[in-house]
Amino acid sequence: MAKNASKPEAVGIPELAAILADKHDLTKANAKTILDSLRDQIVSSILAGKRVGLFGLGTFEVRDTKEKMGRNPKTGEQIRIPAGRKVVFKASKSIKDQM
Repeated sequence: MAKNASKPEAVGIPELAAILADKHDLTKANAKTILDSLRDQIVSSILAGKRVGLFGLGTFEVRDTKEKMGRNPKTGEQIRIPAGRKVVFKASKSIKDQM
């Protein structure tokens, strides 16, 4: 990524809560509570090894990574990167089609 490229605007839980509150006649506090509960449930499901699919948005899942060799960018020394796990989000086809 070029250093002069601007980052896209970030939308977090408070902004999403305000939008949700306006659209559904909720208080911002209630909307934030709903979003926090949704986030917590997604995280606990992922940590339990489940896939979480949100229709029209995409799927969250945990994938195993293989051990591999890498390079320290400062020294150029080869290093072993251990196997691990990572969370992956795959966007839905409808979102991909809109891009």
